Amino acid sequence: MGLVTIVLTVCLVSAPERCREESLQLDTQVSLTQCMFQSAMFVANWSQLHPALRVKKWRCKLPDVDRVI
Repeated sequence: MGLVTIVLTVCLVSAPERCREESLQLDTQVSLTQCMFQSAMFVANWSQLHPALRVKKWRCKLPDVDRVI
């Protein structure tokens, strides 16, 4: 298991056709399955902090191991 990221697709409430992706990195090591069970809570908290944006969908993803930093 490694650090998992929740990738949100969010759209403006005032312009629903304008969407982008936001990433939330979980600070605990969980599996993808655990992430999916726990992600609704993180998405709800994020949504409360960003009332101008609506979460359209989300997914859990493992870090890119081939990514050059």
